[in-house]
Amino acid sequence: MGEDDVDALYRTLYRALLAKAYLAAGSRLRVAEDAVQEAFIQCRRRMADPAEPPVEHWGSWLSATVVREALRLRGTEVLFDLGRHDGAPAAPDMAVEAHLKEVHRRTCTEMARLDERPRRAMVLRFLAGLTPAEVAEEMGIARATVRVHIAEARRALEPLRAELERLGIVSDEKEAGGRG
Repeated sequence: MGEDDVDALYRTLYRALLAKAYLAAGSRLRVAEDAVQEAFIQCRRRMADPAEPPVEHWGSWLSATVVREALRLRGTEVLFDLGRHDGAPAAPDMAVEAHLKEVHRRTCTEMARLDERPRRAMVLRFLAGLTPAEVAEEMGIARATVRVHIAEARRALEPLRAELERLGIVSDEKEAGGRG
């Protein structure tokens, strides 16, 4: 893949990646934008390094990287700060920001009710697109525990599923275990 391919990925995936990062970062738009930027920097580096194994699905790779970066950048002290959303500066794409506002509020309300572990398991599984085994490894817990955490998070978010699918944040393909 060359520079033109990376630019095409950026144009195609930016909105969905920003939406995922925005949710993972707890409505901190600057953190979400930084996470997307860092993911594309890592993408360019990875493509330029012949020693790295080839990436089969760049979309899945970027999703996982964006969510990991958003989680890393937001830090552990901030959960989901609903008050911060209204004061956040406008996203580069106002249509994305406008649509995310209500879905984000409702999603954050439900996510805020979750304990940290179900929230983290849900974010890693559905936003980052990791497999249950990868989530277990990332969190340092058993796969069975991941399933319990994910089931809890899914029950809380089920009423919002159609909106999250329309925004490209979750999909049936990922829930079925696909990687992109």
